[in-house]
Amino acid sequence: MILRLALLITIASLAAACVRVAPYQRGALADRAADVSHERGEERFRAHVHDAREGATGGHGSSGGGCGCN
Repeated sequence: MILRLALLITIASLAAACVRVAPYQRGALADRAADVSHERGEERFRAHVHDAREGATGGHGSSGGGCGCN
């Protein structure tokens, strides 16, 4: 019984990973927007906005006041 359950779970997990991608869909999957390494600038911007709204730095290394004008 345990062997059957283990086999069923293994087959279900392997079948869930199988996906066919059409050639015309591969361009969308290789888009730069899907690459998370480009989010460093976005994180700096969000830290700046957070610092400006809070009126103090949050340990992000940026300085700022409450107005957001730096």
